[in-house]
Amino acid sequence: MVSNVVIATSALFVLAYLGHMVGDFLLQSTWMALTKSQKGLLGMWACTVHVTLYTSAVVLMLWLGGGTIATMVVVAIFIPHWVIDRWSLGEKWLRMTRSRNRNRIEKTSGLMREYAFAFYAPVYISVDNTLHFLCLWATIRYLMV
Repeated sequence: MVSNVVIATSALFVLAYLGHMVGDFLLQSTWMALTKSQKGLLGMWACTVHVTLYTSAVVLMLWLGGGTIATMVVVAIFIPHWVIDRWSLGEKWLRMTRSRNRNRIEKTSGLMREYAFAFYAPVYISVDNTLHFLCLWATIRYLMV
């Protein structure tokens, strides 16, 4: 038998997932995506704007689903997403695990470089989203349910 905690966590996670998709893909402009990891104030500003929109989308979905949104939940959604995006932790993970990463790809040339980037993009997106989903799950599980 599935516990009520598992059901509640799962239902809220689906809502957070939808908010994540809206905030990370529909509301994030090319400028935000390309600038948020750059050094300096412009990078910090781009990351903060993106993560504010992202957090708003996730919180709105959770709220519409009947979740109680405490300030701590908003902070727990905002801060990890900002850290992951600002310092491009998905890319750092790929480098640490010696997987496909931009540094290795930029050293290749010609058609192999194009193929390498084509395979890199979905791997990076998957790693980045996994980090975000783990943070969302932990927020829901330990602060909302």
